[in-house]
Amino acid sequence: RVLYVDIDIHHGDGVEEAFYTTDRVMTVSFHKFGDYFPGTGHIKDTGYGKGQYYAMNVPLNDGMDDESFKGLFRPIIQKVMEVYQPEAVVLQCGADSLSGDRLGCFNLSVKGHADCLRFLRSFNVPLMVLGGGGYTIRNVARCWCYE
Repeated sequence: RVLYVDIDIHHGDGVEEAFYTTDRVMTVSFHKFGDYFPGTGHIKDTGYGKGQYYAMNVPLNDGMDDESFKGLFRPIIQKVMEVYQPEAVVLQCGADSLSGDRLGCFNLSVKGHADCLRFLRSFNVPLMVLGGGGYTIRNVARCWCYE
């Protein structure tokens, strides 16, 4: 059982779609919602068939800061880890959720972004960290050097 967590500003639509009908991979996407590409990731989109309730979407508004993001991320991931009990976690760390990204609209600091990684590491489950979006090169470099 694998847990895929996406903190890129865009909905993790491709990965969610790939595993939408299975319970072997659970996807959790924290993303900008509304009139924003790709326009998917409604809170009611939860999977289908055997995958019902194995897709979780956390649609967010513009301006999410460290404290607001942490206040959602930690309790949601805590509960997912307790209930789903994954054998491995994949974290997609798109840097476009950082403040100052030219396409993003969140206000996360590098420290706030890294807090998500730190929290997932605290569960002592094998963890793979992937890059993702990031449209301001300095932010991408700072994000990966920090994390």
